[in-house]
Amino acid sequence: MTYQQAGRIAILKRVAGWVIFIPALLSTVISVLKFMYQHSEKQPGIDAVMMDFAHVMIEMMRFNTPFLNFFWYNSPLPDFNGQVNIFFWLIFALIFIGLALQDSGARMSRQAKFLREGVQDQLILEQAKGPEGLSKAQLDAKVIVPHHTILLQIFPLYVLPVIVIVVGYFFFKLLGFL
Repeated sequence: MTYQQAGRIAILKRVAGWVIFIPALLSTVISVLKFMYQHSEKQPGIDAVMMDFAHVMIEMMRFNTPFLNFFWYNSPLPDFNGQVNIFFWLIFALIFIGLALQDSGARMSRQAKFLREGVQDQLILEQAKGPEGLSKAQLDAKVIVPHHTILLQIFPLYVLPVIVIVVGYFFFKLLGFL
């Protein structure tokens, strides 16, 4: 793959990453809000005021975001107390896949830019050599860019989901939702 092709693929990866990330994040946030809304029904005890406040705030968010009705009606409702939530966890995983795609595209874009500048610098040196120097086409043919996979994006793909799950667990445990 040439560095020109790498630049185009990098742009596609970045756009695809954002296109996957944004709807997955919206769906996951709305799913969590629906979970909180369902579990913030009238409860006795000291948590009643906080639960009632959460209930009212989530209802207000739902009422004031009619442009997100697709997500409010179609996002899966998670049940963290025992049932397997395949669709919720799949959409949750898409958040980090989108981030990894975007990061991979950004890395590839930086590398393509560096290679393009390096070829231009080398072309100046080759032109200074005179007629025995290499042409731009010859320099371009020598440069080969390796393929980048999203599986090498360690932090957004492997570490960040674990951190988010642990923080979410403590958040829900602290607020009494679990």
